Amino acid sequence: MFNKKLIIKDTGKYGKGVFVGEDIKKGEIIHILGGKRLDLNDVVDGVVSGKEAEDDPLQIGRRTYIDLDEFSRTFNHSCNPNGGIRKNSELFALRDIKSSEQITYDYSLTIAPTIWKMKCKCGSKNCRKILGDVLSVPPKRRAEYKKNGALQNYMKSLLREIENRKYKMPQYEKLALEKLNHKTTK
Repeated sequence: MFNKKLIIKDTGKYGKGVFVGEDIKKGEIIHILGGKRLDLNDVVDGVVSGKEAEDDPLQIGRRTYIDLDEFSRTFNHSCNPNGGIRKNSELFALRDIKSSEQITYDYSLTIAPTIWKMKCKCGSKNCRKILGDVLSVPPKRRAEYKKNGALQNYMKSLLREIENRKYKMPQYEKLALEKLNHKTTK
């Protein structure tokens, strides 16, 4: 699905971004993030071989990712976003968005607990400075996202496990991290 209200242009600060050509109402679907489905092993192999950047695939399940198409990859992160992701990859408006605003979402809400980190340069007043997994988002902020429906299906389940103290990092995740860490120490 491609929304004709969206325009790719230079952000002047972070390379390209997706902007709104017409107003978008709160709750409206902005874009279904798309691309080829991958499993965790495909992602790790792509990163290790240099064909994929660690922060490019969108996690949509415990072991399932989307290798985002070029348009979907152009949406930038913000610690104070105007968009959120629900279902698997449905980007929607968290608030009314005015024409010419850049569309952003919080990348951390899509990432299961891991050691992945990335510097944040979003510049919002509540910038966390470092992006990480879903647990790097302050609990109060996570609760706001949950209230607004801005959590993927798999993430809702995972957060329930964490809240009930039943979550343990799966062995397959530990093995994937070892493989990625081995790549970075070569």
